[in-house]
Amino acid sequence: MSPSRREFLWTMGAAAATVALKGAQDVFWESDESLDVGWVPGIEERRNSACLICPSRCGISGRLVDGRLVRINGNPLHPLSRGGLCPRGVAGVQMLYHPERLAGPMLRAGPRGGGQWETVTREHAISRVADRLGELRAAGRPETLALLAGYNAGTIQDIWRQFLHSFGSPNYVADEYEDGTDAVMALMHGIDRRPSYDLDRARLVLSFGAPMFESWWSPLQAFVAFASPGDEAESGPRFVQIDTRFSRTASRAHEWVGVRPGTHAVLALGIAYVLIRDELFDADFVARHVSGFEDFVDAQGQPREGYRSLVMRNYRTEEVSAITGVPVARITSLARAFAAVRPSVAVCGTDVTFAPNGLLAGLAVHSINVLMGSINRPGGVLFPEDTPIRPLATPVLDETARAGVGREPIGAGGSTFASGDPALRFAEAVAGAQAPVEALLLYYANPIASSAQPEVWREALEKIPFVVSFSPFLDETTRYADVILPDLLPYERWQDAPTPFSYPYPVWGLAQPLVEPRQGAWHTGDVVLALAQSLGGNVAESLPYESFEGLLKERARGLFAVRRGMTLGGEFERTHHRQMEERGWWLPEHAEFEPFWEELVERGGWTDQFYDHTDPYRLARTDSGRIELMPAALFNALAEQGSALRPYLDVATPTAEGSREFGLRLIPYRVSTLASGTLSLERWLAEQPGIFPDVLWHPWVEVAPETAHTLGFSDDTLVWVVSPQGRYRARLKVFPGTAPETVCAPYGLRQPDGQPANPLQLLDGSNDPLTGLPSWSSTFVRLERV
Repeated sequence: MSPSRREFLWTMGAAAATVALKGAQDVFWESDESLDVGWVPGIEERRNSACLICPSRCGISGRLVDGRLVRINGNPLHPLSRGGLCPRGVAGVQMLYHPERLAGPMLRAGPRGGGQWETVTREHAISRVADRLGELRAAGRPETLALLAGYNAGTIQDIWRQFLHSFGSPNYVADEYEDGTDAVMALMHGIDRRPSYDLDRARLVLSFGAPMFESWWSPLQAFVAFASPGDEAESGPRFVQIDTRFSRTASRAHEWVGVRPGTHAVLALGIAYVLIRDELFDADFVARHVSGFEDFVDAQGQPREGYRSLVMRNYRTEEVSAITGVPVARITSLARAFAAVRPSVAVCGTDVTFAPNGLLAGLAVHSINVLMGSINRPGGVLFPEDTPIRPLATPVLDETARAGVGREPIGAGGSTFASGDPALRFAEAVAGAQAPVEALLLYYANPIASSAQPEVWREALEKIPFVVSFSPFLDETTRYADVILPDLLPYERWQDAPTPFSYPYPVWGLAQPLVEPRQGAWHTGDVVLALAQSLGGNVAESLPYESFEGLLKERARGLFAVRRGMTLGGEFERTHHRQMEERGWWLPEHAEFEPFWEELVERGGWTDQFYDHTDPYRLARTDSGRIELMPAALFNALAEQGSALRPYLDVATPTAEGSREFGLRLIPYRVSTLASGTLSLERWLAEQPGIFPDVLWHPWVEVAPETAHTLGFSDDTLVWVVSPQGRYRARLKVFPGTAPETVCAPYGLRQPDGQPANPLQLLDGSNDPLTGLPSWSSTFVRLERV
């Protein structure tokens, strides 16, 4: 089937926009020996550390002059980022010296949210918190304490969890980025963790809605794999972006495939159809390691269609083309390239999983990796080992703690295969007086600005008697706190920085202070340890550490003892160590721990670049020992729920049409420099967050030219984006890379006055019943002229 004139114009118009998009700089690579023009002589020093702004946890090198941080570059020894750094990392200098940074601890002096504060010493603030928490334990109500935490992987999360556990609270509430891929891996592989992608050794990557150069788990991982700085040759893998809008990621791909909203998984199964029809899949791998490919009889004795039958009966290329808008010839060429250019891998993004049938769609996308045997092989999907750091002390629970942690966490439940949005469920339970919370700790979470339902959070915060925030800045949620204990910024504190799951090798990055800590602020890790000692008893016994720095040093002893891996080093060193380990050799570089620790701090961390591709435990941990294309756990759950959903059949977003009042489909998306929510602190990032060089300091939305013409709007018109749930103001951008009859809205922007412009607050509240994750593509809106 050929594309319609509308689809042809959409695709060609988006491709024509590539020239403008290619000019935006997303990553900086600089030599450590570069000279700064106008440099004034002074005492200069460079220190390696880790960036803690987003989950990527890239290596950084700070340039200090007379003890002041003047420049942040990438650390070329870090295996993930290899000397690259995104604009967020470079702009960290602005955050460090931001004039609105809190000077020290504060207590609320007036009505909650009124903005009246009293400055106190940190000892007084910690005593106030410890006294309040001690009262809860003395009264036998430790379960009324809760922590709301943003992304904080590593030791800081470990001690928070240990603190709550020994205190007696089951309420660690995560308010962080989820994508549902861990549920897919748990069902098909029996491995409950997000997949890693060996992009460096892949030769073809199909990205299904993953913003790999923007707000993915690690944009630097993608940049390193697909591009060599200063090298015009295409040295990396071929990259195909499959998505509904011509994004910044699509502009950097070798090929962009535009699909209708919610049909990514249909295209994946259309590719599977060609692979099976033309016998291009890895039949030997499927026969030896996969179940559910052929028709089978389940445990209840019921005959079931296998994957082959379902795909061949329902996903002929002509039908897939009619659903997705992708021509038959292009579907065929994608499938043949995926089979011919090996190794190849398909990456699943949130445009797939943030949908009403997101889990089933994720299974469909990952199934083509299984067909091609791109599991536990170089260039495919990998499941690396965890970093072998020393574990924390064994927690000690007294009777009070055991009773508290035995209670159900507030907001628990979620859906069958994932937790969904536990933070919002927590807020709803508190706001609805379904669960008492007497004290709430806020750690790098700002739900009033980021949540789809900020009014629920305001109501919940009003009902919690005691709120403590550790934010270094007075953000929207921190204004509701009773006590503020501002954390040190990433360039002033010790912290470990493990790379995200997307990277296929364990890396234990280490952030060290680049500058002297600001007076008045205190490392939150040290605050937690101090609170534990103040509470005493079993809480103190569970966290017997004098400082967070000392704790990191203690955990590093596990790396020294494991007899594998290396401190961070250059490409030659990494390759040498990997080849040695592949041959069964490992030579220690340090006989004692202290020199090892000093080198680890100096270089910025530890890594092990060896991966055992022969280990069957990294292929599947299911009861059958095989990868399950038709997971029994999924069928059992669907049967228990009485659900009519069917694997590999119900994979597309339901094709509901908008009403006459709300006729445009809303497509929210994250933009690169805003994924960490720090734009308001690093203001110059507003000049390069997206794809429009002429939109600065103001939120925007994108519509197709014909949609704008039908509505009677021109470029730069100021409009209201309106849904039944609310509205916000934005500037209209007419963009041929937008699918017709859709409104693409970046998430994370702010109005010129600093107020959030959050399209998530317009969503209709629908989600995937199997994971509880929200649907970002099922809401319809209208545009009104301001």
